[in-house]
Amino acid sequence: MSIRNQSAGPPFTGFGQCLLGLALLLPLMLAALAASGAWAQTTSTTIYGVTALDVAPGAAREGAALLKQYRDGALKQAGNMGVTLLQEVDWPNRFIIFDAWKDQAAYDANEQAVHAAQLRDKLKALGGAPYDRRDYHVISVGSAQPAAGSDIVYMQLHLDVFPPGIEPTLAAARAVAEAARKGEGNLRYDVVKSVKAPLSHTTLLAAWQNRKAFEAYENSAYARQFRDAVGPLLGSPFDDRLYVPIN
Repeated sequence: MSIRNQSAGPPFTGFGQCLLGLALLLPLMLAALAASGAWAQTTSTTIYGVTALDVAPGAAREGAALLKQYRDGALKQAGNMGVTLLQEVDWPNRFIIFDAWKDQAAYDANEQAVHAAQLRDKLKALGGAPYDRRDYHVISVGSAQPAAGSDIVYMQLHLDVFPPGIEPTLAAARAVAEAARKGEGNLRYDVVKSVKAPLSHTTLLAAWQNRKAFEAYENSAYARQFRDAVGPLLGSPFDDRLYVPIN
């Protein structure tokens, strides 16, 4: 687990200056994105579900089995466009479900389905933290590359920013996603934004062929620029975590 905390100091130190700078840069960033086609997914009706859940220490095996049962049911549900199951590298009792749905109606129908209700019910005995399920709009989602091999690593980054920083954050997220997809070893880089309030929540989910490719991304100029841009806008710590897929 990697959590980058903000430096100590007054909560709005430099905030206004940063927003002013980003406001000046934003038109240039958006023009570049429009020219590159990164806006293509912005108006999609696709809805992504992101579920974060913990099970009690020692119950990781049972937790993974529950997720697989959910996946089996969700894949048969009308409107499903894929389900990705992830297990955190450093905390194997922590999981992520990342699933895609044709539209909000398909997502909502899945929430009422038997397999979803069974997951929620069975987690009551195993859960190590509150069940957290959110639906997200597409901001920037590219074509995923085939994910094969035992060295694949996923990164999930959840951002919560102060409301004035929402649009600059989305612009920065689109830019880093577009650049990262061209990086060596990248398999996918998705940016999604909360459907319901609070609308300041954005999730980034990305995958690389191996840890070396991920570390190259972390050290890249575009990843550093992204962190520098969103850092002053955050309302909570910059929290990026590494996962491995559950097959």
